[in-house]
Amino acid sequence: MLLGYTLDAVRARIRARVAACLGLRVGTRAQIHPGARVRCGAGSALGAGSILYRDVQLLASGSGGFRIGVRSHIAPGGYLLIGQQRLTIGDDVAIGPGLMLFCESNAVTATGLFREHYQRADIRIGSNVFLGARVTVLPGSVIEDGAVVAAHAVVRGHLPGGWVYGGVPARPLHRVDGARPPSSSS
Repeated sequence: MLLGYTLDAVRARIRARVAACLGLRVGTRAQIHPGARVRCGAGSALGAGSILYRDVQLLASGSGGFRIGVRSHIAPGGYLLIGQQRLTIGDDVAIGPGLMLFCESNAVTATGLFREHYQRADIRIGSNVFLGARVTVLPGSVIEDGAVVAAHAVVRGHLPGGWVYGGVPARPLHRVDGARPPSSSS
């Protein structure tokens, strides 16, 4: 069992080196597991010790690109649509399986066809952030250092650090240290 895991890690490091030959800046010990698909734009980088697990899709094009910090990982099944925008993920970020992250998405408009209107904006995720399973992150979102987002939450806008967020849309549930947010009813 341990031998199989070791062989997977070796193959993932080789895939990362191949990606480096194709233009992705790759830090030491970075891994791209089989089944992961990386389409990177200008200046894209995968930090040292970071891991893209199987079936992760990171899709940037043209002037779009991403930077994933050191020791961060994206669990299997993540879909990150960057397009021509910028995605920044800090150091020591843990992203659960099934993440959906959109730097560009269809937009709701009063006139015309929805498929013809788009919202496009960069996304920034700080360091020491944990995103649970199946979190969705929408265009223009900022998640500060030290934030936690519970499984199945939808992030839109700005989430300050030090809080645990959950729900649709994501809202503060309690501080990371356990303190509750101020009551909104009075």
